[in-house]
Amino acid sequence: MSKPDIKGVTFSQHFDKDNYCANGSPVSFRPCFGVSIPNCDPPLGPIEEYINIFLPRPYQCPNNGFVSGYSAVPRNRYGDVAVKYYKALGVTYNPKECVQYFRVEDPKYPSPTNPGYYLVGSIPLFLPQGKIGFYNTECLFRRSKAFNLPIF
Repeated sequence: MSKPDIKGVTFSQHFDKDNYCANGSPVSFRPCFGVSIPNCDPPLGPIEEYINIFLPRPYQCPNNGFVSGYSAVPRNRYGDVAVKYYKALGVTYNPKECVQYFRVEDPKYPSPTNPGYYLVGSIPLFLPQGKIGFYNTECLFRRSKAFNLPIF
């Protein structure tokens, strides 16, 4: 099920308590009208590969992929999470343009990044009173140069 935001752009919703996006959409922590945090932005393009790995913290998407969902954090007492990764055809990022920041699972703490930045890795941290914090890495995704070349 999808809901439009203020500008009429449709955002896919996560399906269950485990925060997985539909159709390979990237997870976003930017607030959107009618969508809670985290939410799912529109897909970045056709999906090239899909990986679902049960990982200990920290985690980083391979092959310049982005996070499309994750299990409840922490999934167990070691802070492990099951993360879904996707890679969009013709879309990549430069690691030098990535931003790292701290946040907690709360709508009052959105991502400080702008649209175009997507989650590529995170370190879940145990905080006092049973809370969980995250040291996230988000990167600015752009079309690959190879996909901008003319075809003869």
